Amino acid sequence: MSSPFSPTSNLRRKRTVEGSCWPCKQRRVKCDLRQPSCHRCIASGTEDCSYDKLLLRWKKRPSKRVPETPQQNISVHRSLDDMSLATNEKRAVDYFKGRLWPLFSTVHEPIPPPVALALRSQPVLQALCVFAEEHRALQEKGQAQHTLDNRRLHCLTVIRGELGLEQTEAASLTALLVAVLLLYFLEGYVNCANDDASTPCHASGASAIIDALGGFEVAYLSSDRMTRMLLSEFASTDLTEAMMQDRRTRFPTAIWNSMEPGSVWWESPLGNKSLATVLGTMAEMTAYRQDVKEGTEPCNNMIQAFERALQPSYSMLEHSAEDKKPLGSKCDLFDAVTASSLSLNRSFQHAGLIYLYSAILQIPNHHFLIQQHVHACLESIQGMDTKTKVQNCALFPLYVAGAHAISGPHKETVLEKLDVIYKNLRFESVSCVRIMLEQIWKTTSHTSTWIDLFKDVLPCTLVI
Repeated sequence: MSSPFSPTSNLRRKRTVEGSCWPCKQRRVKCDLRQPSCHRCIASGTEDCSYDKLLLRWKKRPSKRVPETPQQNISVHRSLDDMSLATNEKRAVDYFKGRLWPLFSTVHEPIPPPVALALRSQPVLQALCVFAEEHRALQEKGQAQHTLDNRRLHCLTVIRGELGLEQTEAASLTALLVAVLLLYFLEGYVNCANDDASTPCHASGASAIIDALGGFEVAYLSSDRMTRMLLSEFASTDLTEAMMQDRRTRFPTAIWNSMEPGSVWWESPLGNKSLATVLGTMAEMTAYRQDVKEGTEPCNNMIQAFERALQPSYSMLEHSAEDKKPLGSKCDLFDAVTASSLSLNRSFQHAGLIYLYSAILQIPNHHFLIQQHVHACLESIQGMDTKTKVQNCALFPLYVAGAHAISGPHKETVLEKLDVIYKNLRFESVSCVRIMLEQIWKTTSHTSTWIDLFKDVLPCTLVI
């Protein structure tokens, strides 16, 4: 047998033309470089003539003669809708479905993940796999960082290529929106500690696609439940980020009236005020603060309206015969998920009141009004059942209460809860929140207000 460096081997390699399509490279034949499909692929009926710089693993005819290595097994599985996926892609999809997707919401029975869409859309599949691989790399430390960076950059190249087409249908735009949102959450949750994190860029890209679809409400109402859930989380992270960065939100405050139960990231338990109502009030307060900064006269009636709207609510049992449900029912008020979801609502209400007093009224954080809501917010978070996923989505109230905490026991409670949330999520955003809180506790005084506390907030970190 001739060695790989023998003259015979070199002559055989020269049969291919630089820049050949992948089918011609695999067959080691001369390609005429014709676009979009070369003459040989047309003649042989090959449907996947591609000139991509990287061989895309989801092609129907993957390379047949790639040497096997211990790190990469390229055997093909057809378990997902009878579509060919390389083992590394199948592993990434399974990891995303089983480990990552349940972390995106507090719902006991979550909306199905975007796997079916990923099998139809290359950008979504790439974004999904990159998200899974990068999150898994935080635990296993098995992937080289430059490999992960290259995959992320190639995913961006595919997305930009499709966005650059002259005519893009609404369905394709929606798929691209899902891909960009996955990258946005990847950067804000997993890669936020990196110097090159691009969370704001992905947020701007997602907003541009939403505008092209007709605005947030049109995009939300015309999408499926999975996309709506991602959009509700996008709007939520934009709201919390706007509050901490002291800016306006990207979307009108009216969008929270369009949020439908069952199509959002939070559970919708029985109660007087849903989380959408609470978040809508917080968005209105953010707009009010920016109006006052720009010269609008402060209005005491508005302040009192915000305070009334955010008063913590407690559901009451109905004893009518028609409303009685058997013990153990999904809608039982004392169900762990329902009780924890009500506690989540209250924790956001207390966080909103802290924002009202500290950011809008500029009351110092040692004031009893603020400290009583710090205590109540932490009590609400402590009351959440640790067996549910609800506590994982209480990072923003925990962040707000922790930043305004001045007593040792309150700070210890915040750190304990952060450890629990990080153990569940394994998101770098939780570590970044902890670092920021420790910095706040060291550098601020008891007379600090909201702007003083969050002036150095990291722009790439997402909290919800």
